[in-house]
Amino acid sequence: MELVLVITTEANFANAELIANKLLKEKLAACISFKDIRSYYWWNNQIENSNEVQLVIKTNKDKLDQIVKSIKNLHSYKTPELIFLYATSETNYARWLQDVIQ
Repeated sequence: MELVLVITTEANFANAELIANKLLKEKLAACISFKDIRSYYWWNNQIENSNEVQLVIKTNKDKLDQIVKSIKNLHSYKTPELIFLYATSETNYARWLQDVIQ
């Protein structure tokens, strides 16, 4: 069974938590992990850096469009990072994920 990991970053924990709670309450995701990170990136023709919270959102392909729409509506950034990694997992975990978001 193919799973999708959606990776995005937010400016702070409160913003990340807002997105996570909405996605989980709407059963668009089964699990969301948070990690404090330091990002370096190009913005407005110069290199910037900032502390951010990275979210790894576990879902399936069927929920992807809805997740993207929700993130874009709630995100604090004008251009949010939205990276999709297609993955497989151990059968019991995949089954759990499918059961949660159905």
